[in-house]
Amino acid sequence: MKITNDRILKNKKIINWQYKKLSHIFQNIDNQEKTKKLLSFMHSFSGKIIFFLTKKESLEKILNFLKENKIYPQYIEKIINFDKKIKFFYMTSTLKNDFFYKKNNILFIFTEDLLPIVTQNRSFLSSKNYTTVKKNHLSKLILNHPIIHIQHGVGRYLGLTTIKTLSIKSEYLIILYAEGDKLYLPVSYLHLISPYTETSVENAPLHKLGGDEWNKQKEKISKTLYDHAAQLLDIYSNRASILGFSFKKDEEQYQIFSKDCLFQITPDQDKVIKSVLKDMQKSTPMDRLICGDVGFGKTEIAMRAAFLSVSNNKQVAVLVPTTLLAQQHYENFKKRFSNWSFCIDLLSRFQNQKQQTLLLENTKNGKINILIGTHKLLLKEIAWHNLGLLIIDEEHRFGVNHKEIIKKKYSNIDILTLTATPIPRTLNMAMTGIKDLSIIEKPPAQRLAVKTYIEEYNPTLVRKTILREILRGGQIYYVYNKVQNIMNIAERLSKLVPEAHIKIGHGQMSNIDLKKVMNDFYNKKFDVLICTTIIESGIDIPRANTIIIENSDHFGLSQLHQLRGRIGRSHYQAYALFLVNSFNKMTVHAKKRLEAISSVDNFGGGFSLSNQDLEIRGVGKILGKEQSGHIKNIGFSLYMKLLGNAINVLKNGENLSIDKLFKKPLEIELYVSSLLPEDYITDVNTRLFFYKKIFNAENEKKIEKIKNELTYQFGPLPDFSKNLIIIAKIRLIAYKIGIKYIKANKKIGVIKFNYKNSVDTQDLLKIFKNEPNTWKMENSTKLKFIWHNNEDYLRLKWIKGILKNLNKKED
Repeated sequence: MKITNDRILKNKKIINWQYKKLSHIFQNIDNQEKTKKLLSFMHSFSGKIIFFLTKKESLEKILNFLKENKIYPQYIEKIINFDKKIKFFYMTSTLKNDFFYKKNNILFIFTEDLLPIVTQNRSFLSSKNYTTVKKNHLSKLILNHPIIHIQHGVGRYLGLTTIKTLSIKSEYLIILYAEGDKLYLPVSYLHLISPYTETSVENAPLHKLGGDEWNKQKEKISKTLYDHAAQLLDIYSNRASILGFSFKKDEEQYQIFSKDCLFQITPDQDKVIKSVLKDMQKSTPMDRLICGDVGFGKTEIAMRAAFLSVSNNKQVAVLVPTTLLAQQHYENFKKRFSNWSFCIDLLSRFQNQKQQTLLLENTKNGKINILIGTHKLLLKEIAWHNLGLLIIDEEHRFGVNHKEIIKKKYSNIDILTLTATPIPRTLNMAMTGIKDLSIIEKPPAQRLAVKTYIEEYNPTLVRKTILREILRGGQIYYVYNKVQNIMNIAERLSKLVPEAHIKIGHGQMSNIDLKKVMNDFYNKKFDVLICTTIIESGIDIPRANTIIIENSDHFGLSQLHQLRGRIGRSHYQAYALFLVNSFNKMTVHAKKRLEAISSVDNFGGGFSLSNQDLEIRGVGKILGKEQSGHIKNIGFSLYMKLLGNAINVLKNGENLSIDKLFKKPLEIELYVSSLLPEDYITDVNTRLFFYKKIFNAENEKKIEKIKNELTYQFGPLPDFSKNLIIIAKIRLIAYKIGIKYIKANKKIGVIKFNYKNSVDTQDLLKIFKNEPNTWKMENSTKLKFIWHNNEDYLRLKWIKGILKNLNKKED
């Protein structure tokens, strides 16, 4: 009896045999839709699924595919070993057939049958003419690629290795340095490693272990970082010292306004709203950046902040980058405040001089409560009656000069910045605590992520894409960013798709003509709008659910994300087609940008893209006018770590030195096996990801969360992994106390303190008194203990308990 894939997917109840081969279960899975159905079947299957892996096939490829699709099989040696609470398992076997065992409701899948499906689901960037750029995320190290060790400089990553010495098993990162020297770094020190983000990874200069070159570079870096840290602290202290307005919240009035919101507020949105209102009620001026993708409710948050301001008789300025967006905000604010008597107006280029003069007078005498406009709000000599709040939408569209005007004119008022993709300089400032940052990560209900495709230009593909959207009653943006040639594009497209009704829109058109085109498009009087990036922060058109961008490799990452954000505003599936002339002729940075945009096609990707943008372009001069980075050799990750160190040192009133900036790491040697075994997590990069996550955790609660995540994905922790978790907690406590190193075996141990520490001396004396035979003070900073225990985990727990008692400040 042959069971086809379609029959299984449609109704799994028809599988009613005791033991049956499924030789055709993975045949005819030739597109993404069928792959989704197959994966859905696996997730909804009521019993257990065991994947059989043979030695010949690629473990990493199969397990990565399953993991990407939220299937996390646990390794088992024998079928009888599986945990009843877990659904997915994998084991090595010579079996080469899929079959179903009805009695125990177990589906056995031979994963070699999955390989064609895994292969066809490659990135859209892959083609026979183009090799996909490998991702260089902070959580993924690539074999033979350069990496930076904070103490030793640039080396090449050679992989992970497990070393066993005196029955103690640990995993080490291998780094190759100049002249063939190798450094074996315990995984517990992964926090000292950062990716090397320079363009030419092949020609990266390797430093010599113990050489002077990295030390000289560190000196230069420390001088630059000192200047940056001092400037940032100056901005922070100046703003903190200014007395702002403390807004009062009338809870009853606020709740009435909130109930008029047309959608259900998500937990993410609610959290951000509370942060904004809390900021506004403080006496220091607010400076908060809200990052959330298009359609995530940023405007509603701005409106609630505006309501609090006008309720306190304070005016609101809403600054937007384009006239079109200003018009849309004006209409949205008018609707949202329609039940209230506040006056809302718009300053735009569509108004004549007489209208603008009257508007400015009404702003001066306080008749206008909320004024919305473009950069005219900055350049016009506006006299405000009582301005309390400035809302900046899509700040990356404003130049540095505009921002300098904002700093001077609005230094003592609350500022709320909204953006889908914060520019790197702003992201830097938010991450270093100079600007407060809120992220709306999750989308509203019933919203679908935009499907993104990156292809070489193909007339047939363009025609097919446009017709598909028209046939379902939708509209298309066709972005071409050169005004001088846009008419030729319109002619070419008209011949290619004669069925479509096409019009053009760009910034060099007259105000009246542009407004008419956009209104006609909004009212669906034509199908395709050929336009420049004028739509980047454009009006919301729910029927426009396909965007095609020519020469997409010439656009910045932020621009691509913003343009893609023009579609997918309704419950219909939206499609973005990014076209390039030739994959082979693209620059390295363009390839990285396109890979970044294709990898983040889910909601909430703006913040992720900004982080990738930092890695691609470099950190940039935080306070200067240039966006491109000048600290190219150390990358964003390490730069931010060092900048944080510099700020903390200066905040404490200390002098910044190389030793303080590149401080030596805390050493912990406890002579126990501590690792995530290969048979627990097979994939090397996944192990690296969790190692880094564990030792970068900020507190014990986060370590517990990671532990639960591991248990959920891979099953109960092995003993060696339990040791790893508790050592991570010991490291956290020791760092807080101010410990230089801890060394301990099964019988004896030493704790060495820094001169500056937070040890509770009273508790220390109590410990000495209660256990005089256990403890001995070697000198003023060195403590020795004798405590015998052969059980590793109990010994680690005892050390953790001692450190907890020594710490003055608990978590």
